[in-house]
Amino acid sequence: MSLNVGVAPAPRGWRAPAVGQRPVGPWSEHPLKRVWARNNSWLLPSLGALLGAALAVLFVANPFGTQYGPLRGLAWRITVAQARTGLGSVLGVVLTSLSISLSVSLVVLQNTASQYSPRLLRLFMHRWGFRILVPTFVATGVYCLVGIYAFGFVTDPGEAPRPALSIAMLLLVCCGAALVFQMTYMLTLVRAEQIVRQTKSYSLKVAHMLDDRRRLDAEQPPTAPALSGTWRPVLSPASGFVVDLDARALLRLARAHGLVIQMDVVIGEPVMRGSRLGRMLSEKGPLEEDSPVREAVERAVIIGPWREPDRDLALGVRQLVDVAIKALSPGVNDPSSAVEALDELTVLLCELCALRQGPRVLAGPTGHPRVFLRALELGDYLLLATDQIGRYGAREPAVVLRLLRLAGEVGLRARREQDQRASRELLHQMRAAAESALGDSPRLPLVRRYAEEVEQSLEHAQPLPPLPALGF
Repeated sequence: MSLNVGVAPAPRGWRAPAVGQRPVGPWSEHPLKRVWARNNSWLLPSLGALLGAALAVLFVANPFGTQYGPLRGLAWRITVAQARTGLGSVLGVVLTSLSISLSVSLVVLQNTASQYSPRLLRLFMHRWGFRILVPTFVATGVYCLVGIYAFGFVTDPGEAPRPALSIAMLLLVCCGAALVFQMTYMLTLVRAEQIVRQTKSYSLKVAHMLDDRRRLDAEQPPTAPALSGTWRPVLSPASGFVVDLDARALLRLARAHGLVIQMDVVIGEPVMRGSRLGRMLSEKGPLEEDSPVREAVERAVIIGPWREPDRDLALGVRQLVDVAIKALSPGVNDPSSAVEALDELTVLLCELCALRQGPRVLAGPTGHPRVFLRALELGDYLLLATDQIGRYGAREPAVVLRLLRLAGEVGLRARREQDQRASRELLHQMRAAAESALGDSPRLPLVRRYAEEVEQSLEHAQPLPPLPALGF
């Protein structure tokens, strides 16, 4: 089968890496570096500490800009003792404010983890509010400490223009602004609808990013070609989770060395060290066990210690499901939060209907398929979003009605026949589960009638019936 799909030229400044080396240029930022920078809790505070120390050295011992510079009008005429006292007062305010803000943040984080899901703590830890607050306070605290120490080496104890205290006041204002920003953001996230809405919005961004990656994909053959030769396994170099698959690197390696590469793992899947990630075949002859080409292919599968929301769409779906099933647990018993999570899942899945899902195939300039990658189908996301909620919420009519509505909305928007069939199967499963769980409940006829109306809408491709008042 010939596929007339070309490969776009590499961006300016990029050069192909040698076998066993990582790419350089615009594509040199390895995904693991982004993961490390995103999850390293000490990186930004350390940079803040260095900034605070540099400012103290710059404006204490030999004040910069005091005589003729921009700080001439801002430098207070004070003695060394007064400057040290002022810096000490600022340090006390900073430490007190930081302790209060961290105490409030820990309470909110604890409530969020217990009421919704521990996975949602990423909403707090990776947002700019928390990432700005601590480095700003650390920079101000280090600035005051180094300033107090550096004033001990000042030889002129009399009154003189000293910008150190002015800079400290400016940093204190920045601390106050960061504190207000963080507290306002955390108060908005206390609401369940805000948490599920932001989780859905972030997942949609990931979905569109994954769809943009497919702009160079070829038409998908049903299976990988049955080529003659010896397929070599691609083994995992470490244990963890599949953070990302560098499809561009795999295609470059396949084109440069005449390979056909088939990957059997998906983003977010757990792997063990030495387990098989996929297989590869060389059209130029058998590959050695310790071939550098094989090592380069293995490095194109990024393995991390945990799942990353930046590339893992299934993780975003899982977070919304966690909110729903936690709300349906007997200890919480909050069906309204489960309904809100289902509404956001409905929006997310309907958006996925318009995006490309399923396995990926990348071809060379001649149209010959070179790289085969697994990816989740729309039906997989539909099952992930509804299976646990359906089992735990079958006794709650409002949840069942929302699940029936989700199946109908996805069924009307699905493009492929297999996705439409999956939505109908979900509709039948939810109806059967509700009939089994509700038993002789007076709400069962309402649920059954709504399920029948949704099924008729799917058969005739008509808008869904209005949601009964019980489902609000």
